[in-house]
Amino acid sequence: MDLGKDKETTLYRKYLLPTLCAMVFNAVYILTDTLMIGRGIGEEALVALNLLLPVFSLYFGAGYLFGVGGSVLLSVAKGNQDEEEQKHIFTTTVFVAVVVGIIASVIPFLAQESIYSLLGVSESNIEYARAYGSIFFACGGILILQPVIISFVRNDEAPKCAMAGTVAGCSLNVILDYIFIYQCHFGMAGAIAATIIGNAVNMCIGFSHLFTKKNHLHFDWKFLKISCMGKVFKNGASSCFNEVAWGIVMFVFNQQIIRYFEDYGLVIYSIISNILIITNSFLNAAGNAMQPLVSYNLGAGNFKRIKRFTGIGFLTITGITILMYGFIFGKTNLLVHLFVDPSPEVVKEGIGAVRIYFLSLFLAMVNVYGSIFFQAMVKPKYAMTISLLRGFLLSILFVLVLPVFFGANSIWWVMVLVEGCTMVVTMVFFRSMKVLR
Repeated sequence: MDLGKDKETTLYRKYLLPTLCAMVFNAVYILTDTLMIGRGIGEEALVALNLLLPVFSLYFGAGYLFGVGGSVLLSVAKGNQDEEEQKHIFTTTVFVAVVVGIIASVIPFLAQESIYSLLGVSESNIEYARAYGSIFFACGGILILQPVIISFVRNDEAPKCAMAGTVAGCSLNVILDYIFIYQCHFGMAGAIAATIIGNAVNMCIGFSHLFTKKNHLHFDWKFLKISCMGKVFKNGASSCFNEVAWGIVMFVFNQQIIRYFEDYGLVIYSIISNILIITNSFLNAAGNAMQPLVSYNLGAGNFKRIKRFTGIGFLTITGITILMYGFIFGKTNLLVHLFVDPSPEVVKEGIGAVRIYFLSLFLAMVNVYGSIFFQAMVKPKYAMTISLLRGFLLSILFVLVLPVFFGANSIWWVMVLVEGCTMVVTMVFFRSMKVLR
């Protein structure tokens, strides 16, 4: 394919369909993983998983820092026909990611008991957290490297290979979840083992692209250039912060829910958190399909094509959002019952909470798409501002303040207000981009 000349709708479709397919399998994996833990192990195990999810966000955040930051710059260099810069970026990014992955596997494993205490794990679910966390921390580096490899492969004009890795990894994860949890009765240790193995297979399939004839990614020690990591960090910071801040916000939400609700509030939020991972995957798919196309044409100076790709992507993400909320609203009762065998309190409060919380999708789609677009255009300050507002500053402010003035149930309205306020800023940024006029 020629990213600078082929028809825009055709190119976008070639990137969107594999990306969406990968996201669908990723969503199914997340849904099934949580469902099997909730139903196969128990409600306390699901609460333990929810308390550990902020740590997941730190690892994947690091992966996106390197993966997105490096792969966007790689696409711009491809558009500029600068092969040496491509080698500098790929070699250095992968090397640093490997080093960080090793460190992230050793130090947290040794300090895991302190981490459980910090996250608020209680006596009722500490054994579940230990069984899950010990394997997670020991193998956490895989969760950092996997998004790095897949991001580079997708930006090397191989979205089908990236999709194949995700489909194979997620499918294996689901199969192993069933075997380890239901057949072997390994409990939480089995659940995290399935996740680690699935991510490792995903990464290896993506890595296999480097040995094909279509590969343009070359690791060579003589192109190791640590100084270029500044640009990688700068451009990948917003994606990293999206993940990390999500974990921080989840931690604060958990503490507020513990304060204002009984245990059933944590169960409701665990259901919301897992649905949110799925919805974010679909929103990100529309943006991720656009990103390599916009970045390449930025490097090539084809600004008219950038405007067309942006419009196509925005129409796509709007359609996806309408379909997602329609499903959530129509099947809320099913979703609540899907993850756990809910108590009467969870059913009574959970259906309304889920429907309110996910009204934010209609606002979040603008912010998610905008953040990815500004990264693709190498506008890291714009992307980081959006991430700071929606992923940290406004979220924490509103979740701390709203319940004080409007009661406990106002917690479920927090993200609607957060995404709405952030959207105003995002639209101002869009209007400032001359390329879109």
